[in-house]
Amino acid sequence: MALKVHVMGNPGLPALFCVHGFASNAQIWRPLAEVLGDRFALHAVDLPGCGESPAGDDDLDAVIDELLRSAPAGAIWVGWSLGGMLALAAAARSAPRMVSGVVTVAASPKFLASTDWPAGVPRELFDAVYAGTDDAAGTLRRFGGLELKGCPGSELRQHLKWLQTHAQQPAPDSSTLRAELDWLAQLDVRSVLGKLPVPVRHVLAGQDAVLPVACAEAIASLTGRSGEVSVLADAPHALPLTHAPALAQVIDALWQQLRRPTLQSRVAQAFSKAATAYEQRALLQRRLAFQLLDRLPSAGTGESVRTVLDLGCGTGYCLPALQQADPQARVIGLDLASGMLAQARAQWGDRFEWICAPAEHMPLDDASVDLVYSSLALQWCDSFSAALAEIHRVLKPGGTVLLNTLAEGTLRELAEAWATVDDLDHVHRFPSAQALLAQVDMTLWTVDWQSCADEVDHHPDIRSLANAIKGVGAHHMQPARAGLGGRRSLQAWMAAMERFRTPQGLPARYRVLSLRLTRRPD
Repeated sequence: MALKVHVMGNPGLPALFCVHGFASNAQIWRPLAEVLGDRFALHAVDLPGCGESPAGDDDLDAVIDELLRSAPAGAIWVGWSLGGMLALAAAARSAPRMVSGVVTVAASPKFLASTDWPAGVPRELFDAVYAGTDDAAGTLRRFGGLELKGCPGSELRQHLKWLQTHAQQPAPDSSTLRAELDWLAQLDVRSVLGKLPVPVRHVLAGQDAVLPVACAEAIASLTGRSGEVSVLADAPHALPLTHAPALAQVIDALWQQLRRPTLQSRVAQAFSKAATAYEQRALLQRRLAFQLLDRLPSAGTGESVRTVLDLGCGTGYCLPALQQADPQARVIGLDLASGMLAQARAQWGDRFEWICAPAEHMPLDDASVDLVYSSLALQWCDSFSAALAEIHRVLKPGGTVLLNTLAEGTLRELAEAWATVDDLDHVHRFPSAQALLAQVDMTLWTVDWQSCADEVDHHPDIRSLANAIKGVGAHHMQPARAGLGGRRSLQAWMAAMERFRTPQGLPARYRVLSLRLTRRPD
């Protein structure tokens, strides 16, 4: 099935991929395009049987796959009602590679009410709408009134006429309406909320006559982040038509969030800057990397390893050992920092393949890698779960992942010393080992081995300790305030660090979570 996509605005602008709701078509996004046209190109799709898209086979999975094929890569998805549920389902499959963010509009993660979801639409109301679909024209008329219920009288007539003239023409037939209702009944994306590796915003309508307004509180409870949910108090269900400027503000705010410098961009700069001295200073990193190599699958156990990926390869010091495990294997070194790869190429030349890319967006084919090795790299990803999802994509079923990453407790003494000086964050905050393990989807992976342990290096003085951290690019301490106050703060921190001195010296602690995972068969 090929879906019609209407491009509203300059195609060269950042892309929004807009998915309409039940009994509508792509034209519902015209008011939003008028507001955002100078900042975004709206790629508005007609669902199967709606607008200019032909009817399909009604298979929900096929529809989601076709939406992903139709969307510009990396677009922000904006979905209204049914479209919001489809956007979340698509993001669960392909974020962040295809979906960089999601805005749901008057949408529920589960449409029908149930004992475990009282915030949904009552079954009797749903059944009544379904029963009336034999009269497609009557269904469109009645549902249009329901979508706009709560509008003032003069605006109601104006909006209803626009809806019927533009967003319901050409009119979907009875079979299309029933198919969309079936999708509404099937979709349940509650498990996705709070776990997507991209930012999400949920916009609900305070006067919604389709979805209970209690849905807002229920969504906030599922995500655990109330800031993701907003309610437009005077809006009806059809708020893309009636409240386009308010919706545009939410999209603008999400776009600004995506444009902020990411952790990875800062990390790439720091590691590139440290590249020339990395080999001499990364003693602990090398030690942990070679310890992890001891966990490689033994030769002759299972299928041969044809392709090996060192994810976060740095200057490439582990690649020869990875190649020795299977001399015939294709060995790839991938790193975010171009400076690190320049050092690696200078040392190893074309003996290995080199790729400069983030872990969440690897330019590798699906199921093309047999073994992924990654030591002390994934902690610098913007999203650990997104990196794991991308590793799962490129790894063959039955393939192995060996990884070290840093967890909460890393550089603990440095953080505690700063806490005696001020309440600012001077040391990067790492998630707990439990939080990281919770992001390993057991339906996708088998955990063959895991370990969490502290590795501590000791240094004779503050200068040596700071140089060891900065020298390998792994520093994310915020500078003290400039001027006299800054010097005093730094001196106070140095004095506080002395409380942690041991006979071996000042500690630099790294809490290391190590995992060996196997990708389950599809």
